[in-house]
Amino acid sequence: MPQWLDRTLWLDRLHLVGSKVLVIAIILFVTWFILKIRRSVIRRTFELTRLDEKQRATLESLLMSFTRYILYIIAVLMCMGNIGVEIAPIIASAGVVGLAVGFGAQTLVKDLITGFFIIFEDQFSVGDYVSINSGQINGTVTSVGLRATKIRTWAQHVVVIQNSEIKVSQNYNRERMRAIVNVSVPFDTEPAEIEEAVHAVSEELTDTMPYLFLHDAEGKPLEPPQLYGLADLDDNKLGAQYTVTCLVKDVHYWRAGRELRKALAQKFHERGIQLA
Repeated sequence: MPQWLDRTLWLDRLHLVGSKVLVIAIILFVTWFILKIRRSVIRRTFELTRLDEKQRATLESLLMSFTRYILYIIAVLMCMGNIGVEIAPIIASAGVVGLAVGFGAQTLVKDLITGFFIIFEDQFSVGDYVSINSGQINGTVTSVGLRATKIRTWAQHVVVIQNSEIKVSQNYNRERMRAIVNVSVPFDTEPAEIEEAVHAVSEELTDTMPYLFLHDAEGKPLEPPQLYGLADLDDNKLGAQYTVTCLVKDVHYWRAGRELRKALAQKFHERGIQLA
């Protein structure tokens, strides 16, 4: 009897094909099921964090895309291995190609990794006023991407900086800020006069502009304007330098500094205290 008419052989082949098709179907079903549940898992995970809605949405989108491609690749490799394809050379080739691409795009990879951690660690967000790399770039963040960050300066210029180039960032929008104002007066000015003038300014500002300052549970300013002390007595300067500080809300940081300087200048003028 010809081999192609052998019933047993055909049954064995059908059984083999059926078993492989069943395994592939199981692989595809499991992949589909994981793809369906991963969104809720990722979403519930980020709900436990303190990230705001915008950051959660960005990270959720990133992880959804990343996990989708990873699951697709794993499913394809498992199906190929199930039908008898040798996947070891494919994995090895993919590793070599990935290594070559990695060497050719090191800066891009660094940008992506840094961008991910900027978003995940909540270093700064859109709308925050930041100072990048020790004051090289100062402005308001308009966009935070995985590759680059856009910052609009006070002059309304938009600066695009690669995320890997951000070494040091100062964020001026983190609920609480300390406004610091330095004033210089002649060396012969009595320190008590300075202290009295600062105290009068403190009472005036906390009464007329209470919204500028941070308050405790009882509604009292945590740190109203106060004389921090004599900051400098360098003979090479024009006079003695005093420092005045106060804790303010981040959104009023710049205005609090302006109002404090204005009030100090007026009060010193009223009391005949000269500025150096």
